[in-house]
Amino acid sequence: MESRGARIGRYQIEAPIAEGATAIVYRAKDPAIGRTVAIKLLKVGPNVDEEFLARFQREAQAAGTISHPNIVTIYDVGRVNNRPYITMEYLPEKSLAELLSSHARLPPKRAIGIAIQLARALDHAHRHGIVHRDLKPENVLLVNGGETIKLTDFGVARLDSKHNVERTQTGTILGTPRYMSPEQAMGREVDGRSDLFSLGAILYQMLTGVQPFDSANLALLMLQIVQQDPAPISSLAPEVPEGLQRVVMKLLAKQPEQRFQTGHKTVEALQRELAAIAAHERDRRRSHFLPLPVKLAGLAGAALGVLFLSSMAVVYGVERNVLRGQAISSGAALARFVALHAAVPALGENWLPLRMFVEDGRARGFDYLVITDHRHVVQASTDPRLIGHRYRSPPSGNLLEQDTAMSVSSSSLPDGRSVLLFDTPITFQKTEVGRTYLGVDQAGMQRVLNATLWLMAILALVAIATTMALSRILGTFLLRSVRTLRASLDDFASGSLEVRISQKRKDEIGELFAAFNRMADQVQMQAALRRPVAPEAPPTPTLARTARSPDATLLAARQPR
Repeated sequence: MESRGARIGRYQIEAPIAEGATAIVYRAKDPAIGRTVAIKLLKVGPNVDEEFLARFQREAQAAGTISHPNIVTIYDVGRVNNRPYITMEYLPEKSLAELLSSHARLPPKRAIGIAIQLARALDHAHRHGIVHRDLKPENVLLVNGGETIKLTDFGVARLDSKHNVERTQTGTILGTPRYMSPEQAMGREVDGRSDLFSLGAILYQMLTGVQPFDSANLALLMLQIVQQDPAPISSLAPEVPEGLQRVVMKLLAKQPEQRFQTGHKTVEALQRELAAIAAHERDRRRSHFLPLPVKLAGLAGAALGVLFLSSMAVVYGVERNVLRGQAISSGAALARFVALHAAVPALGENWLPLRMFVEDGRARGFDYLVITDHRHVVQASTDPRLIGHRYRSPPSGNLLEQDTAMSVSSSSLPDGRSVLLFDTPITFQKTEVGRTYLGVDQAGMQRVLNATLWLMAILALVAIATTMALSRILGTFLLRSVRTLRASLDDFASGSLEVRISQKRKDEIGELFAAFNRMADQVQMQAALRRPVAPEAPPTPTLARTARSPDATLLAARQPR
């Protein structure tokens, strides 16, 4: 191990960071620009394997060709005393492995966030022809308080360029066994989908707190990776959404063609699950779960209620205007009649006949009638107390109509009654000799309006109640169909491929049931075609070590003789 102050090339060592079986990582300073860097220095002995040295060199060549916010930046590569080194971005934060060691499992949203960044980094590397081949939590660094990840250590990365293809020796296993793909464990050719399997293994561990393949025996571990499926996520972490569970298990598919084919497709799937979790959280905060029949009944009732309220407001307004127009028309005719017959007595200031006329009108149902002279002094009134006093108009409301011959307003009398007040001049040969004030009570009109409003409200309530009841009945029928389909899907997912829906319906629900039955037929038929023939005897795995690579392992399955 190099001591503090020693130099590797132009870099001055400050302190060791980490040490593995093949290399030591130091924190160092670049004196040329004063930048703190991390230097990975290869451990070499007198009998160093040339393939191992070449593979180390490929790390710099592979990682140095790509630039991505989720990939550690490589600054420099060189040799000192025939010992290769790589200078890279220094990141003092902890790794994902350290985070997982202190947390049994991560919340689904955080696990998805880390997985999305990893998938983006892998997609970028794969599009540049680079396969990481050693994806594990130790190679995922958390920066910016854990919000951002950086992928590092392309120690066994391979360039997939057509002009520079590196193939492993038959049976050579490169990478960390617990996270490697089945094809990598068997020493076969690998591509970017192998990294996606490793991503699935990491995501599985983040969600469940355990590794998907955990045998302590290397041979059994390889068999687990190649032949066995990990324990269902639902049995270890029931809170993980079903959609996210399916994404993880798709990443962990044994056959590469059954996985997501690119990192971009993986990102899309994870983003959909992240959006689904966010939507579910919003719905849970907004309201509790309501059964489908209740939702349908509520929506139908609310829609019909809004429609009826709008209709009632329109009808009420139209009827009020019609009734008020009729009242104004009849009241105006009566006011002109009174003014016409009061002209001659008012001109001669003969008020007795007018007082008798007003008294007779009050007996016949006139609510309010006042006749004044040209000085606005009351000379005849349905309220005798006003006679001899200057006329004061009752408080006026809205002015409804006005012209040179008459004004009509809505006013309130001292006793609280609401009237239509007709103010009409008394003229004789175009000379005003007095005025008449006729009030027509609006109580009758309001009673008609209120009766109409009540009838419409009763009709609306009956219609809304009937519609809600019918909607609830319809929702109940739909819910039964949904539950039938859900139960069939649950049985099918549990492995009962023979399950079918026997209900016959001549509607869209029936078409949905028929589509499920067709799907089940096809899946059952394909499963029967893919069912392998049982071998005569199970293979017995043995392990052998390659002679060329000290850290590579060959897994071979041999039949007993």
